[in-house]
Amino acid sequence: MNRHSLARKFAALVLALALAGVLAVTYAAYRGAFRPAVDITIESGRAGLALRTGALVKRHGVEVGRVARVEQGSAGAVVDVRLDHGAAQQVPAGSGADITSTTIFGEKYITLTDPRDESAGPIRAGTTIRAGSVTVEIDSVFESLTAILQAVAPEKLNTTLSALALALRGQGADLGSAIDDANAVLATVNPRLPQLRHDFRSTADAATVYADAADDLSATLTNASTTADTLVATNDTLDSALLSMIGMSGTADQVLTQNTEPLISAIGLLRPTTTLLGRYSPEFTCFLQGADEARKLAEPVSGGNGATMLLRSTFLLGTSPYTYPANLPVVRASGGPRCGALPKVTMSQVPTPAIVADTGVDPFRSAGTAPQLVPGSLLNLLYAAKGGTR
Repeated sequence: MNRHSLARKFAALVLALALAGVLAVTYAAYRGAFRPAVDITIESGRAGLALRTGALVKRHGVEVGRVARVEQGSAGAVVDVRLDHGAAQQVPAGSGADITSTTIFGEKYITLTDPRDESAGPIRAGTTIRAGSVTVEIDSVFESLTAILQAVAPEKLNTTLSALALALRGQGADLGSAIDDANAVLATVNPRLPQLRHDFRSTADAATVYADAADDLSATLTNASTTADTLVATNDTLDSALLSMIGMSGTADQVLTQNTEPLISAIGLLRPTTTLLGRYSPEFTCFLQGADEARKLAEPVSGGNGATMLLRSTFLLGTSPYTYPANLPVVRASGGPRCGALPKVTMSQVPTPAIVADTGVDPFRSAGTAPQLVPGSLLNLLYAAKGGTR
């Protein structure tokens, strides 16, 4: 009988241990201990009192994991999260996180938010995410409100509220009108918020530029003060100059009034010329720079030192004289502005190529290579003789 009773007790113990093992395995399975997981960390300034171990982790409203641990770090709360391995493959790297709750009294859970770029692949184990926002619980609100009420003296609060009530008494219509006007202003401004944000960013960039130029601006203002002192010292002369300018403006007004139509006609006639000069304006810079380079080279040999001039003379072969009608002027030059070898001609570019345009004459087409005697050219030039040359 004792042996049979001992066997039943042993069987009961085995059954109890088996039930405990089943419960432990069930609890571990519920906690995801037997499922492969991806461990990540979420950092936040605070986690709140309602975020506990085992809280849900969701993405798009679907559970993707659980909170494994919540602890206090040096910079705030550190939340260890275990994501289901299969669900983690659908969570892109760079995702954000918000600690939210269904109500102000409910338990909190973590919501994973989509990143701007979802092409970076799935999230990896060991990733750290900074929480974007944390829902405030009602107990935190009560705690802040209690601290405020403890800091405010009741009699002073009563005096302030009484004065506010007295000031608002009978002003309901005006307050309603002011709220309507404010609503109209906000309705007008709201569609322009993107442009305002762009303007604010541009203002920040402009402020950065001005900050970099602060020293130059300070120096300019210092110099401007010197100019202001000069103007104050020459106040009488400046007054005389301004009076003279007033008199001159009256005279100029009379001249312009009397000659309005001729001036308009003259400006109209000058338009083709100014258009042509505008088209060829790029040549002016290289021509003036080339003239300046030539001046630098010519000054030392042409009396630039104020005492001597260096000359090297020889006979140059002349070109053929002007003939009629072969060299009649032609206005067919084209090609637009060009600088050629200007502004600075190097020795490797000498002799420089000549630019020949269709103007009716090409002095280099039949340039002489030997001396020629043209006895009638001077007489034809002086007396306009007929005979093919002049």
